[in-house]
Amino acid sequence: MRPVFNTIHLFTNRFCICFSKIFGCTTTTFLFFLLVSFNSSSAQRTNEVDALFEHYKTRDTPGIAVSVIKDGKVIYEKGFGMANLEYEIPIKKNTKFHVASLAKQFTAFMILKLEDEGLLSIDDDVRTYIPELPDYGHTITLRHLLTHSSGLRGQWRLLEMAGWRLDDVIKTEQIFKLLKNQKELNFTPGDRFMYCNSGFTLLAIVVERLTGTSFANYAKQTIFDPLQMGDSFFYDDHEEIMRNRAYSYKKVDQQLKKSNLNFATVGPTSLFTTVEDMSKWAINFKKMTVGNKAIFQSMNQKAKKNDGSVVSYAKGQFVREYKGHKMIYHSGSDAGYRSYFARFPDLGYQFILFANASYINAYDEIFKVIDYYLEDTSPENKSATPPNEEFVYDEDIFIHLTTAELKKFEGVYYDREAKHYREIEIENDSLFYKREDGTGTKLHPVGKSNFKMVGTAYDISINFKKNDFEEPILEFRIPDIMWLWLIKVKKVNISDYLGIYYNDELGAQYELVEKDEELFLTHLKLDDIKVTQINDAYFCSDNRNFSNIRFKRNTSGEIVEFSVSNDGVKNITFLRR
Repeated sequence: MRPVFNTIHLFTNRFCICFSKIFGCTTTTFLFFLLVSFNSSSAQRTNEVDALFEHYKTRDTPGIAVSVIKDGKVIYEKGFGMANLEYEIPIKKNTKFHVASLAKQFTAFMILKLEDEGLLSIDDDVRTYIPELPDYGHTITLRHLLTHSSGLRGQWRLLEMAGWRLDDVIKTEQIFKLLKNQKELNFTPGDRFMYCNSGFTLLAIVVERLTGTSFANYAKQTIFDPLQMGDSFFYDDHEEIMRNRAYSYKKVDQQLKKSNLNFATVGPTSLFTTVEDMSKWAINFKKMTVGNKAIFQSMNQKAKKNDGSVVSYAKGQFVREYKGHKMIYHSGSDAGYRSYFARFPDLGYQFILFANASYINAYDEIFKVIDYYLEDTSPENKSATPPNEEFVYDEDIFIHLTTAELKKFEGVYYDREAKHYREIEIENDSLFYKREDGTGTKLHPVGKSNFKMVGTAYDISINFKKNDFEEPILEFRIPDIMWLWLIKVKKVNISDYLGIYYNDELGAQYELVEKDEELFLTHLKLDDIKVTQINDAYFCSDNRNFSNIRFKRNTSGEIVEFSVSNDGVKNITFLRR
């Protein structure tokens, strides 16, 4: 390094002498000029980033903390808004935030560190370490847990369906009891990617059993102490007093309220840290004070499914491209806490943002900063955006269907994803697709049950078919862009469905009742859940846990059970009592 330094030093001296001769100033003056210019530019950049978060510079709003790292050095770090509204305590760079799912990369690191030390293999069966788990007939490996491909049911949906509120005191022991009690998987391990916090709870248990110490203590010994992250820890005791803590808020009818969090469960969540400490973790990905190249390569490697296809999730992190650059990132969301951590390894940039209100969109806020710093790094896009022209069909593909042939498609169809209805209706011997705002688009037949929607910029197909339950559906398809299906609505006798339903895996009982001509699922501890009937088997709800409900009859035609599917649980069954 010394010869290179000497060369640079010699070049600088010669340049300064040359500059001073040309402009008639001393070398000292020139160096002062360079320093002032640099500081002025740096101050301007700081002011411009500050301006992005001007709306948090009050004493009556929660806020954010932000850190930007470039080539291993923190170049921006600041807090905006209030950590505590009741005592008007501002957010600073050493304010502690609950960062929710950012905890997962720390859990992944600890598992990979244990593998590096020869204490486990991530291809081991999880039941090697946790034999209490059911044998589902398929091996679930630690790799499956790390990559959200285990097929395990999601712990938060299970807890809520069992009657818990997410602001209850929730401990690892209670989650573990629920997981041990589950009789089925959502899918065969490795077949799919389905985000699952349950897997990371089990990984934390594996760490504790192998190390003989608490997960929080092992993290302190192996990560936080060596990196001098003195304000970081896994919060496994909900009663522990914490200084410099950001409290959690939400808005209800535009009024700010507390959003309480009483987690005492670790692995997928419950990491408290500061942007100042998190910056040290960010820098460690390259500096490797803890860990090594093999561990971080494994953390950054995208997962593969059983069919060989690659997903965007690695281990505790997602991997994708942004503006032509590789981005490794993760977000977090619990109660009113929001967090985002993004790394651009090829550019040397890392970005951290924490927030303490549920209405703050961490993605939008951090990408203001990312776009600011990456403005001059995006590859030039020389291709012009094509005009939004109407998609033109060859008229020869259209056929004629009689009104009688079109009649069977008439009706109301429900989109379970967007939670809206569409009506198919005949007007002037043609079929029309009608929206809730009253607008309609003519459907042109190209087959006995296949139509094209003319007059848009896309090739839109509307196909009438049946689903796996032999129920009429409308398939809406745009090649390579969108595919969804809407189920045909059919009214039924509601009284056939009323009654009490029980699930032994959750130890939970619900009653389906009718009040003021509307249906509700009721539970002793939870608010009533409004349910909408779609056809004789399919019901739905805006409640995320009961978004898809399917009733089943016996051979006598009596309702005997319903099954529930949501974003974390598939086909969990409640039997009628």
